[in-house]
Amino acid sequence: MAPAPTGFSFSSAPAAAGSPFTFSSTKQPTQSSSGPSTFSFGSSNTDSPRAEAGRSAIAQASHSNGDSVQADGLAPSHGDQVNDEDVEVCYLQPAAYSREEKKKWKASGRTIGAAVSPVGGEVASWVMKKASGNQNEAPTLATSEMDLSDRTIFFSSLNSLPDPIIQLYTESHLLFTSLQQIVAESYSRRLPSLSNERMVGAWDKRGNLIGGAGLLGPPDAETVMHMRRLADLYLDQLGELRAGVDVELELKAQFTTSYNILNLAEVLYLPVDGKGEGLVGEELLDWVNDVDPAPDNSQGNEIMSTKNPWDHPSFWPYISRCILRGFHLPAASFLRSLSSHAYAPISKLAALLAQHLSIFPRSSDQRWRVDLEFLQAHKVWLAKFRAELANFTGGRPRGKWFEDPELASWESDFRTVVELMEGKPSRVLEEVADWREALGAWGVLVDVDMRRDHLPEVMSIIVDKIPVDSTLPEDVIQSALCSADIIKALMGSYDLDIWLAAHLGDLLDKLELIPDDEQRFEIPLRDYFLLEYTEVLQNNPKHAAFWRVVCDYLNSAGQEGRNRLGSHIMHIAINLERGSKGKSKESMIAADDGMDVEGAVLREGKEIEEAVRLLDDVRAACGEYRLDEEFKTISQILAGRLIRKGEYGMAASMSMMAGDGWALSRIAENILEAYIIDGDAELLRLVDTLPPTLLAEAPTALAELQQIVPDPYASTDIPSSSALSIFASRLTFLSEFRDYLLFLAQGARDRAAAKLVGLLTSGIAPVGFWAVLLVESVTLLEDSEILFTSNETFELMRILEEVKSNASFAPADYLSQLIQYLDRSQAAKSQQQQQQQQVKSTTSKVTTTTEDAWKKIDEVRLALARNLARALVIGFDNPF
Repeated sequence: MAPAPTGFSFSSAPAAAGSPFTFSSTKQPTQSSSGPSTFSFGSSNTDSPRAEAGRSAIAQASHSNGDSVQADGLAPSHGDQVNDEDVEVCYLQPAAYSREEKKKWKASGRTIGAAVSPVGGEVASWVMKKASGNQNEAPTLATSEMDLSDRTIFFSSLNSLPDPIIQLYTESHLLFTSLQQIVAESYSRRLPSLSNERMVGAWDKRGNLIGGAGLLGPPDAETVMHMRRLADLYLDQLGELRAGVDVELELKAQFTTSYNILNLAEVLYLPVDGKGEGLVGEELLDWVNDVDPAPDNSQGNEIMSTKNPWDHPSFWPYISRCILRGFHLPAASFLRSLSSHAYAPISKLAALLAQHLSIFPRSSDQRWRVDLEFLQAHKVWLAKFRAELANFTGGRPRGKWFEDPELASWESDFRTVVELMEGKPSRVLEEVADWREALGAWGVLVDVDMRRDHLPEVMSIIVDKIPVDSTLPEDVIQSALCSADIIKALMGSYDLDIWLAAHLGDLLDKLELIPDDEQRFEIPLRDYFLLEYTEVLQNNPKHAAFWRVVCDYLNSAGQEGRNRLGSHIMHIAINLERGSKGKSKESMIAADDGMDVEGAVLREGKEIEEAVRLLDDVRAACGEYRLDEEFKTISQILAGRLIRKGEYGMAASMSMMAGDGWALSRIAENILEAYIIDGDAELLRLVDTLPPTLLAEAPTALAELQQIVPDPYASTDIPSSSALSIFASRLTFLSEFRDYLLFLAQGARDRAAAKLVGLLTSGIAPVGFWAVLLVESVTLLEDSEILFTSNETFELMRILEEVKSNASFAPADYLSQLIQYLDRSQAAKSQQQQQQQQVKSTTSKVTTTTEDAWKKIDEVRLALARNLARALVIGFDNPF
């Protein structure tokens, strides 16, 4: 796992008053910033542990010739030392130079350059010229042959996560989101019980619950029980990973440490009954035995296999360890082995101790219905034990239990067992190996009525005699949890494992256990850890796979997390683009290289499908997180990129999602531009890529928008309805013009003529396209049949006069598209003639001028006049 960021520390301060084991209602914020660890391409001793850590963090190195090798080191030298522990030293292979050639390599004027990726943390390094000491001289390289070409580029990453870590991060995310839902449901379940006065200010302007924890206090017992089940699942994941066969020893140790800490937090703060009012001694002892199993079974078998077990030097220490760890029946069995001892008082006393030890009351016994029954039974047992022991000693003082002076040492061993059974604090603290064992034995032997609220006081007694080793982070965190020093425990977890700090902090925050300390922390401590955890995910080279995981954590990390969430989701890479004008990029590359074009097309098709699925997921996430504006921005960006690539169909869909009328208008104009330059087939192809619903609904939308009466007192800015009207009219025109072209292709010239008149008289055609439509009408006007009535011809003549009048003042607006249209028509006609005459095509291009456009306008006027004369002669709609 990548090393935790350094540079984040808190001053020590005592925990807030009140024991957190009672789930008192407190809140906290936090602050700080982490400084990234330094990356260096320097050399250091190959035997250093930092070098070994650097080797495990390498990704791969690539050569300019396309070969790929595993990166492992940059020629280390034993003469170089790295003393700064915050410096990550990375060795890459093949080495730029060998140890013997290091001086030669440096003398050649070479050095190492590097560039760090802003996302993912990857580093590219290469050999470059060392800057000259004289600013007036350019850097030069001495002539020398090196083992490695200067054209080699190394790619490495210090943020690479091992597969077990990725598995943990991925699977625990589901549990994290479930925990948030459980707590949110508990809030909604408990809200009706609040008075109206307390509800004031509980909701923000968007209808979201704020400050619910402060209003409701700690969660109820049912919620705590659900939280414990989720904590059990966290532990199951850690347990599976630490038991994995292929997991490295370092990772196993990390998982084991996190497991032990999280398990202790569950025992103390997530009780089985959800209330934490029961006895805690047996649970703590079970936890101690799981963290540090003792005594050793093999040692016990070795002791019992001897002829006289009591002669073994570990006989009495083993019995004491069994009693401290709660294994009373094995201890009783060891004591019964003394029944064959030659001295009767010893065998008699051993039998007495074994008998009472075998019936020692345990609170975990199912026969006790309530704690009071157990406490009463233990009181009775202790009184009976002391009475029978007093009867055995006959009131003899210390050192006189046995009449034989040579057995004085036996009395000392027996007295140790007796005092452990009686639960004398001094004896327990004297016999235990560390503070954990003392804590486990305390609730079973010393204070059988110990509850969670008593732990801080008990810990102060224990650590006063047996100090916690501050050099062991795990011990510091565990002792802090037992002492109710939540901040110290979380800060220790942060230094140990950011995953543990984030998820443990989330659990404790849900229980209202993290003290409020606004003087030291600007944001809640839980939120800070979650934000740091998301940075680890975002800096991972496989960060694209974690985008939704990061969203959930950021959404749960308070206001700062919400602020980062919008930026994060807008930076998700969604590649919907193809090659130029809809052609596959891979197919073009494959065609140039003589490769399998069909296979390249299939691969890119799969990539587009994945991109579309990703887009759907992002849209769903934006809806879930109430990021409507952010998704509109994403759609606008994608639409702009698709428009530039000529992917108008998908661009139109994105523009619809963004509600961007201007983009849809631009798409329509680009499609018309494609018709002018490339002809009918290109327009029909592009229009067919547009969403059918968009074209079908455009006329209806335009009719509704045209019925809106503008407000004369409105702002001078163009209202949003104007933009909608523009794109609706453009799309309506595209739909109608497509029908016109299809009618022409099918030979339905009468319907094509009617459609052309409708395009020009309905006001939906762009003014720059009027001249093109008028030129298109010439072939229909000169048809053998009269396709235009006199009234329609008068309308076309009116539009023609308007074009001529306006073109005289603004020719670029009214004639530029006509000029391009004539260029394309002339080029097509010339190419057709050359094909008919079997003449080799030339590269000469005929350019249409403005004068040619005016001549074409005159041809339209002449065609209109002829058609009008024909229509008047027939007289079926003669206006006179």
